[in-house]
Amino acid sequence: MKLPGVPPRGGTGNALAVTVFKSMMNLNIKTLDRICLGLVVLISFGCGYWVVNRAVKEQRRIHLENEIISKGLVELRSVEENFEHFNALLENTKRELESLEKRIPESANIGEVLREVDALMKERKVLLLSLQPLPTVEEKLYTKIPIRLLFKGSFINIYHLLYDLETMNRMLVTERMSITRSSLDETCQAELIASVFQR
Repeated sequence: MKLPGVPPRGGTGNALAVTVFKSMMNLNIKTLDRICLGLVVLISFGCGYWVVNRAVKEQRRIHLENEIISKGLVELRSVEENFEHFNALLENTKRELESLEKRIPESANIGEVLREVDALMKERKVLLLSLQPLPTVEEKLYTKIPIRLLFKGSFINIYHLLYDLETMNRMLVTERMSITRSSLDETCQAELIASVFQR
């Protein structure tokens, strides 16, 4: 029986089969070379894509990290500036508190205040006629000690004395004041009720 595509057995058929087999081997080796070359190209492209993709992802990650670091540095600078601002405010507050403690001490030291008032009156050539302490007033955070002063001198000297009293180291607050003069030629007489404070 003869099969289609198969040469009959015999000497010439074997030679033909060997020739066909060799041609198929050549064809298969060429095809295999092409397939291998295609695989090498595909693998090269795949590896290249993987390397490029990984590099792009790495660059994105680095870019995001840089943005996060930049934002952190900006926030750190802002916090540093706020810290310096608060330190400056704290120093100002400490200075104001120290000044306030000097102006409103824990003890009144009325003798020292009266000595200072007397020195200011002598400096301004104002004559002290009367000095009378009034009852103290207890407040929530401090004690107010009113003092009634009666003195006389020229109007300009009294004016300068009042300015000196307001700007002295101790806080002396004017509660009430009256200045009288009986005639234009005479000196003025002033009555002043002022308060000294203690904590």
